[in-house]
Amino acid sequence: MAGTDAGRTAVAVGAAVFVLPLLAMSTVLLLLGGAASSETHPDTTCGAGGTGATVAGLALDAVQMGHARTIIDVAAARGLPARAATVALATAWQESRLRMLANDGSSLELTAEQAAVTATSLSYPHDGLGSDHDSVNTFQQRWMAGWGTVAQLMDPVYAAEAFYTRLVDVPDWETIPLTQAAQAVQISAAGGAYARWEPLAKQLTATLWPGSQTVDADTVGAVDGVCPGLSVPDGAWARPSVGVLTSGFGPRWGSQHAGVDLAGPRGGPVYAAAAGTVLTAACTSAFCDRDGSLDLAGYGNLVELDHGDGVTTRYAHLSGYTVSPGQQVPAGALLGFQGSTGNSTGVHLHFEVRLDGAPVDPAPWLADRGVDLSLHAGAGA
Repeated sequence: MAGTDAGRTAVAVGAAVFVLPLLAMSTVLLLLGGAASSETHPDTTCGAGGTGATVAGLALDAVQMGHARTIIDVAAARGLPARAATVALATAWQESRLRMLANDGSSLELTAEQAAVTATSLSYPHDGLGSDHDSVNTFQQRWMAGWGTVAQLMDPVYAAEAFYTRLVDVPDWETIPLTQAAQAVQISAAGGAYARWEPLAKQLTATLWPGSQTVDADTVGAVDGVCPGLSVPDGAWARPSVGVLTSGFGPRWGSQHAGVDLAGPRGGPVYAAAAGTVLTAACTSAFCDRDGSLDLAGYGNLVELDHGDGVTTRYAHLSGYTVSPGQQVPAGALLGFQGSTGNSTGVHLHFEVRLDGAPVDPAPWLADRGVDLSLHAGAGA
């Protein structure tokens, strides 16, 4: 937790993530609808910083690697040495496990007014929840300690910039032990803990730093750069994710399954099936910072799009999302990443199409628009 001598955030980050291998595409798949016979490959690799990886014996998913990419890109854009990125990565792993954490304001240390301000972090894209004082984001920075507004702190690029701004003011930060440099910025009661993650941070830096050397400060993105969007012609529809169709629309286990399930790799990109406006981008279950179960109600992390004419689509059980309510997105835009949050027992995308609020079978709906969900698009789970 940055900016206080209280202990660092106590956030449940769940069990270790076991990232499934992402296999290269070997066939050309028809993804897009419309009059043109456009063929493309769904993105299952997303570049060096957008796929899961095992680093220093720890499995990181695409969301974590994306935040690592952002932290490193910001250091490079500022002209800082790789050492700065290493210090920042060790700090972010200790504080949040490289997750963009919102805060529900439930800390008993906060007044009602402070809690309300802190809870506004929930309205911004996030990967999970924390509740330690007013701490938010990957570095657990505190708006009450002068790190910035909640809105600023929920921007991963701003968070990294804020960390580096304070780091470079630490005397001899490039030569003193990493844990001392990190502690001088964070002022945490658990300052010595940062040293444990130095091997992880060094390996991440070595992996991602070479690709950051040409990054321009004005083009540094947060999760936007993790996986590129699909190139989709105007008016066309696209397959929302790679993977295998494992469960169809209709009765299932005594109730109605209102969509279809596409089982793909953990952290695999999820795309907008058509152009629209984001209605919902939120955690809809009791928690979304770890995998759910059949005992947990809700969609988990959910994105819902409005496509006009009464048509909406839903993308559920995401490990994280990259959009905000009210945002306009084109078909093929990156919405988030496959996970298993909410009422779920395995990694997959639950995808729904609704017409005037009533669910319709997505398979024939997309088939009528040139997208065949029965095809195995990419690596399955």
